[in-house]
Amino acid sequence: MQNLIVNNLIRAYERLGELSQLLTFIKTDRTQRFESDVPFELFNSVVNYEHSEGIDLIEEIKAIKSMYHNRGQKLRWLTYSHKPDEVVNQALAANDLKQSDVLFGLGLDLDGWRLDLPEIPGLEVRPVREPQELEDYRKTILAGFSIPEPMADIFCKVFVDGPSQNSSMIQHYIAYLDGVPVTTLSTFIDGDVAGIYSIATVEAYRSRGMAQAVLTHALDVVQQKGAKLAVIHATPMGRKVYQRVGFKEELTITIHSS
Repeated sequence: MQNLIVNNLIRAYERLGELSQLLTFIKTDRTQRFESDVPFELFNSVVNYEHSEGIDLIEEIKAIKSMYHNRGQKLRWLTYSHKPDEVVNQALAANDLKQSDVLFGLGLDLDGWRLDLPEIPGLEVRPVREPQELEDYRKTILAGFSIPEPMADIFCKVFVDGPSQNSSMIQHYIAYLDGVPVTTLSTFIDGDVAGIYSIATVEAYRSRGMAQAVLTHALDVVQQKGAKLAVIHATPMGRKVYQRVGFKEELTITIHSS
């Protein structure tokens, strides 16, 4: 379960890079990492690392960190609670890579899952198909995540426009309340695992059950498509919403930043 949650995150960002051509996935015998000129946290990060005996770990991390800094980017390094490695943690600290954030990996077994929620009058959830729906999705996700104007175009190229060109793996959803776009969500299906991403609600419509309703709708869809497991990588604030739908916390993802 834990490995499936992590692998979906890595594969989702790898796919985003392929679609937008703004993100490069690099794999060596010990590392899986992303490089980009976009100053976004996970776009310049080591997402998986396996150290080997005989390797000077402090020096190797120093060299990796220097590659990013020489390109004018900070390095983020992800570690996972189900694969604890104190030697790596010590080497990260020695290179001044300090814990900056934490995410929670949650999973939901879709076999037999069902959740009936009270209907929200006037709420309609649509898969993004038409140009106007895509434009509504773009405006809503930017507002929901409070993306600053200088970053808006690049953010949309990666998270909105690239995936919209091919919905075979990534599908956007937009929710309207009385015709007003209020909530976004995207799914990334890899094998029989469905990752849930980009859940954002416009501030004026928060705490009204929108995210939970849209999430439940998306889970019904991926379940019908044959997904056996749904996964989410949640912030501390968001995980309570997902747990109410049935997700269970499986691991902690710690982000170390230079």
